[in-house]
Amino acid sequence: MATETKTKHILMIDDDITALDIVSYLFEEKGYEVERRADGFSALSYLERVTPDLILVDLRMPQIDGVETVKKIRAMGLKDVPIIAFTAVDEPELHAQAIDAGCQEVLTKPCPSEKLVRYIKRYLAN
Repeated sequence: MATETKTKHILMIDDDITALDIVSYLFEEKGYEVERRADGFSALSYLERVTPDLILVDLRMPQIDGVETVKKIRAMGLKDVPIIAFTAVDEPELHAQAIDAGCQEVLTKPCPSEKLVRYIKRYLAN
């Protein structure tokens, strides 16, 4: 008897369209379903209708930054969805703010694709 496995759904939030393209392609190649949003407001609107298995968020975005976006996501009641910050900013204070807001991890861009996939798999396995 074959077991049916659900495709894991990742929401990516990043104002850098090139980063969205590259990373979503990487995840899609690994068999994940990827939803892309270029800003926090669009992501929050999407999250009113859909709950992904994992969220990958940039920390520096215009209008509403990643830390504020994560706070709003957690305030929506999405406490069990793992959130990984994926940012080009290597500032310990900003990374600490992301963890305090509700991120499980902060990964700095550029990040080797194997490392990023390893983190994603770890959180999606739980």
